[in-house]
This record gives sequence, structure tokens and C-alpha cells, in this order.
Amino acid sequence: MTVSGKVYALTHSEKTLTAALAASPTSSTGHLAKTLYAEHHKKPTSAEGYLETFMGVLQRGNANETLPEPTQADLDRAAECGDFGIRPSDLFLKIYYDMLATLDTNPWAGVVSPPLLGSRGVVNLSIISVIPDIIQHHYDCIVRAESEVFLATNFWQASKSATKICDALLELSRRAMRRGKKVVVKMMYDRANLKMLTESHVLVDDVEMASDEVKLPKRSDMPGIDFELVNFHQPVFGTFHCKFMIVDRKMALLNSNNIQDRPNMEMMIHLEGPIVDSLYDTALISWFRSMHPPLPLLDTQYQPPEGGYKFGMDNEYATPWILDGREGAELFKILQQEAGGIPDGAVDKGEREDPESLDEELPFISGTYQTITEHLNAGDQPDTHASVPYEPPASSKDEYSPHILHTRHGECPMALVNRAPSGSPGNHASSLHNTQDAAWLAGLKYAQRKVFVQSPTLNAAPVVEGILNAVRRGIQCILYIDVGFNDGGEALPGQGGTNEEVSKTMFAQLMEEEKDKLKLYWYTGKDQIKPINASAQKRNCHVKLMIIDDSVGIVGNGNQDTQSWYHSQEVNVMVDNPMLCQDWLDGIRRNQNTHLHEVAKDGIYRDMYGNPLTDSTGVGSGFRGVIKGIQGSIARVRGKGGF
Repeated sequence: MTVSGKVYALTHSEKTLTAALAASPTSSTGHLAKTLYAEHHKKPTSAEGYLETFMGVLQRGNANETLPEPTQADLDRAAECGDFGIRPSDLFLKIYYDMLATLDTNPWAGVVSPPLLGSRGVVNLSIISVIPDIIQHHYDCIVRAESEVFLATNFWQASKSATKICDALLELSRRAMRRGKKVVVKMMYDRANLKMLTESHVLVDDVEMASDEVKLPKRSDMPGIDFELVNFHQPVFGTFHCKFMIVDRKMALLNSNNIQDRPNMEMMIHLEGPIVDSLYDTALISWFRSMHPPLPLLDTQYQPPEGGYKFGMDNEYATPWILDGREGAELFKILQQEAGGIPDGAVDKGEREDPESLDEELPFISGTYQTITEHLNAGDQPDTHASVPYEPPASSKDEYSPHILHTRHGECPMALVNRAPSGSPGNHASSLHNTQDAAWLAGLKYAQRKVFVQSPTLNAAPVVEGILNAVRRGIQCILYIDVGFNDGGEALPGQGGTNEEVSKTMFAQLMEEEKDKLKLYWYTGKDQIKPINASAQKRNCHVKLMIIDDSVGIVGNGNQDTQSWYHSQEVNVMVDNPMLCQDWLDGIRRNQNTHLHEVAKDGIYRDMYGNPLTDSTGVGSGFRGVIKGIQGSIARVRGKGGF
């Protein structure tokens, strides 16, 4: 089975949603999307009853269909179905080949116009850190906007993180007023309410913006901004789980965290290149409504920066707060001397002291001298103490460095790995018919040596089966999971069970000789001697990453749980670059102690003395688990639970 003529035609089409909206900027993006590839749609055999349901939810394909391994001719044809710049690796193309198959029944299976599914770009910066570091980079990018910003988050909650974004919007407004040109800002979040029973994309008014739960600035306080906000949720279970931002069609941030305060280790990547246009297209279909006013850059395609891509501190969005370690401290001093004081951008974190006045025996983290515990506690957990002493590393390569300033590199092949929301109760096979789920399964299927996964949760039946099948054929599967994360919600019927339950179940299904290939670890903070159950809200991890054979990475919003596999809207990117993959793996190892805390081959973690963890929630999938699950789901909707 090769790439079909229909899919080949779709990926080579001149039509994209972005271009259609540029030609008709007052139209609803949802209406344009429904008609754009009408000749390629199968007639839907069922409907969920909501006008805003993406076309992908209306289609019913065979999601469990097993594709044969593609031939070299198949890979050649797949390589022609993306704007990759160079030929991707065979591993990337095999995964992409399975992704393309989902377009056969639905052109919108990737929640992006098919010609933009496969693209290319660079990753200038990655952050594997607590939420304040990622929010700081959002601030630094927002205030530099000249024309437009599109910001999407799953959950927005009045908090220190939200206040930082509000400060960025206010500063952007001031700068825009000085320039005499307004900036258009579109924002999306998911705060489910009863209005969504009749309309799932709800415009947010001033009253909700000013509410205690949201606390966004008044529009009148942002005169330099044309601000519009949509609250999106697809009832009942179709969560808008996306977390990304696009500024001026010049760069994009893709991250794991919501805009709220949590004691979480998170991950963000800073993207530049034509892949930005792909994310822009996804943003437009997600908005679904007409825009008032339209985004001003609809007819302006991505343009590479003059003189080529800039990395490190040469990048226009870089500030001294991305500097870590001894080398970062030296560079900070140089920038400080050149600036005649605090470097440009340092005013964005006025609450921190001048690094020159601090103890240089401490590690240099995020632009200042501080302990690792102080840095981790900035994620809304001020009272957690270190349980292992700090020892300065012998090599700078082993320093705790939340910011990864990637080495200069050329454009590499990329692809968007998305799924549309599905609100229907139940875990239907058709809900797996999307590019995200296809890519994850293909990564496990086509791996030749090993697969690395970090996720807060792991319980979706397809990924559990995919991992076990990979292990049985000799593939090493390394899993970094957060013990106790969202136990209440995961214990509900149909959700797949808690991480501890799944761990024991997976090992029980393997032969003794197979178990060595499955390596499961509980997330452990860099300053901790053993894992802390996530229910304690002290040291949690919310990173979402898959790396196949150390060369192809998939990073973004999606968890390895039932909700993300079957229901939530997700945005991820697949990157074909061994150097970037190694940087991510090294960063995770430097910034966590997870690699020191492997679960035993019976699926139970024991410390160095043979003692199991004593802080388990005890939540299981029985009656008590259902009660706890309902309580957890209510807390999650209120913004008080994990997701």
C-alpha cells in the first residue's frame, strides 16, 4: 500500500486554510475549513450534534488498521508529500507515511491544511524547567511583537504565571502606543461552562476577563492592543489541551505547561522556520470563528531572518534570563559590562537581585546565582527542602542547566503531529484516526533500538500495547513517568488506571527474559533522593516527549494517557535531528534525578533499602477510585488538579 493519489493530491494542493482566510478575512475559519477540501471528504456516517465539531470527529475510519511496513518506493513518495527542504531519514519517513494514511478518510486528521503537514525549521532554544522560566520566555517574546500574537493554553488560572503574561500584554500595549500601531492579540483557553452545550467556541466578555478566576487586564487598560479571547471546549470530553504561541509569524513556542502555577518540571521549544506557518494554520482552525479584527499577517508567509537563523544570545528574542552555568555566568558579566549595568531584558525580572551581589559559590541558574532547590521551588512550592546535598559537577556538561541554547544548525525536516478534540463518551477506535496517535504508534513500531518516553501519565491502551510489543521484539523502552500524577482522574472507569497500576500490569504481561528491555522510572527532582508522589504537589513532572532511536523526537502537548489519545485536542511537532534529540536527553538527565530511580521488574519501586514508597495515594480503579476520580475531575475543571 503506497501513499494514495488522493493524499498525494492533498499535500500538493495550492489550497490552505491560511490562504483561504487571507482571501476572505471576515469569514469563519471553521466554515472555510469545512468547504476547503470538500471534494476529498467521505460522507460522514454519524455526527456528534455540534456545529463546531471538527471534520475529523465526523469521520469514521478503521483506526486499528495495521499498515504494512513501507517499501523504499513508498518512502520516496512520502518524501514528496512535505516541504522538507532535504530528504528526511528513513525512520522519519516511515512514521510520516503512517501519518499520511490518516488523511485518506479525512483531510483534517492532522488539524492542519495537508500541504502544511510536513515542513522544516530550526529549534533555537529548549527549556526543561519550572513554569516561571517558560513564562519568562513568553514574556520576552510577547513584548517584542510588532503586528500580532496568537496565544493558546489549555487552562488559564489567575496566578503568578498569569500575572506575568498580563504584564507582557500591558507592556506590549505601551510599546504599541509609542509606535502608533496597534498589535492584534488572539488568545484561547478551555474553561468549560454550560454555554458550550450549544456553542463550543465562546467569545469571552469583559466580565469573565475580570473575574477572580481569570483576572486578565481590561481591554481599556490595553489601548495599544486589539484583544479577542475564545473559550473552547467540545462537550463532554473534548478538551482543548493545546499550549503554543506564535508571534508575528516569525517564531513559535510549543510547550507542555498551562498558564497557572504548579510545582512541575515542564518543557518548551522555540521554533523558527516554515513550520511556524504550519502552526499558524492550526491556530486558525482551532479558533473556528470569524476574527474581529482579522490577524494582519494572514497574507504574509514566513520569512527567514535576514542573515540567517540566529542562535544563543544572538537571537532577537533572547534575554540574559536564558543563561545558566559557569559559561552563562561569564557571558552575563560580559553583557553586563557592555550594557553599563543590568543587561537589556533584565528589567523583565526586576524581582531578582543583581547577580553580582550574590554568592558565586552557588550554581548560576536562569540569570542569577541560586540553589537548585530555590529554583525548583519557584514552581509554586516554597517549602520543599532538598534531600540530597549539592555537589558542584566536575564538568560544565553536567551542570544543572534548564535552558538549552542549541548549537547553530540548518533547517531540519519537521511535521505537525496533532489531533482534533472528540467529545463523545467512550474510547472509540475512530478517535485514534489522527496524525498524533498514528505517529506515536509508528514510532514504537518502526524503532530499531530504543524508544524514550517522558510523560506525567501512561495508561492509554494503544501505547501500553505498543510498548509491550516493542519490548517483545527486542526494543529497549525507557519510560520516565510521574508516580501519583492525577491518580484521581486516571482511576475513573475507562481512563486506563493509575501509573502504579499500569506499571505492575505491564511487567506482569512480559516473560522474564523480556523484562530487561522495559525500563520504567519514577520522576525524581534534581534535589531529591527518591521520588515524591505527585499528590504531595512538591516535585512533579509534566514533560511530554518521545524520542525514537536517538534521532527522531516528538514533543508538545500530548500525554500518554487515555484523555490525550482519545479525546483532547493536541499539538505536537516531530523533528528529524539526532543532535536536538541528544540535547533533549542530556538536558533531562542534567535537570532530573529520574535516571537513578528505576522501578523493579515487578512494577514496584523500592529505595536503596528495599522499602517501597510510603506516600502512595492508594487510589485504584475500584469503587473508592471512582469516588476519588470524580473528586479529581471536579478539581481539574476548577483548575486545582493535574492535566
